[in-house]
Amino acid sequence: MNSKAAKIIRTRKEDILHRWVERVLEEIPESRQNDLPIIRNSVPDLLDALAEALESDDARDVVYESDQHGRERANYTEFTVDQIVREYRLLKETIFSVTDEQGNNLEHRERDGIMYTIDQAVEQATAVFSRIHTEKNQEAIEKAEALLKELEERDELRDRFIATLSHDMRTPLGNTQQLADLLEERLAASEDNFIGKALRGIKLSVNQGSELIKTLMDVNLIQSGNPIPLQKEQSDLLAAIHDSLEGVKPALRKRITINSPHQQVVGYWDAKALLRAINNLVSNAVKYGSKDETIDITIRQDKQRTTVAVQNQGNPIPPDKLAKLFDLYYRTKDVKAQGWGLGLTLVKGIIEMHNGSVEVSSSEERGTIFTLDIPTSG
Repeated sequence: MNSKAAKIIRTRKEDILHRWVERVLEEIPESRQNDLPIIRNSVPDLLDALAEALESDDARDVVYESDQHGRERANYTEFTVDQIVREYRLLKETIFSVTDEQGNNLEHRERDGIMYTIDQAVEQATAVFSRIHTEKNQEAIEKAEALLKELEERDELRDRFIATLSHDMRTPLGNTQQLADLLEERLAASEDNFIGKALRGIKLSVNQGSELIKTLMDVNLIQSGNPIPLQKEQSDLLAAIHDSLEGVKPALRKRITINSPHQQVVGYWDAKALLRAINNLVSNAVKYGSKDETIDITIRQDKQRTTVAVQNQGNPIPPDKLAKLFDLYYRTKDVKAQGWGLGLTLVKGIIEMHNGSVEVSSSEERGTIFTLDIPTSG
């Protein structure tokens, strides 16, 4: 059948494509990320099929398959279904604009044929597009679920490993502690200084091992999102800090100064847990700070907040490493002190479980300062 519309589409095909691409680029920003061949995609073939449909006895005899267009839009672009529909609407408007410029009034049959063919193309392209995205989403969900299951299994394995290790280590350490206590009782009257020193060394090592196990278990709780059991009560934190320093070696105790304008620093908290956090910071100050400078503990309090700052002098910590200090197992590589990198993770966990926060600053002038900020009333 002779069709003026089909002839215009064939002769003005490149003009139609050029105008359509310009409108797509203007109205669909996502299209600008793609090269021209990807934008044009299978539209040239659609115009050929449209002309063939208009030349047939029944414009509905030829239906162009737009699967390729939907497939490529799904796989190679950031398009959405709505934008695909808009693409075809722009194509329809462009075709009618070009045919109108020719001064040809399209017959109803030709207009209906153009609309029918493009509408069919829209349905096919969006159906394929939606199916592919559904499959992709399902695949992504399955991968995410598999990864989550793997991570949960790893967490469970880690927790079981740490629990087993802690239990197995506690038993021999507990036995060693009991034997050391028994020997100490039996040899209380002995004047053998060597045996006395050896026993004190054994007990010190056992206590260090027990503390490491407790820290490991508590850090594991923190990493698992579970709270460390706290026993909060009204207590004087300043007095507790003074008492804890009585057990420190005299040479080290001389380097530690406690500064506070208060006679008492009373609040509702777990003083033993806070002491663990503070002692970790003091231990770090001893390990990493200057051996010739003092370690200053400054405690301040008002009705709402209590702050404890632990300051030491020495080489400053680089700014890019400050944020990583509280990460589990993280230790700066430019220090010789040994450790597991558990202490600061524990400090952060204890303070946050008191609804507080930890901040750290480090500079050449002021040294390194860790500041604990906790509510006074718990």
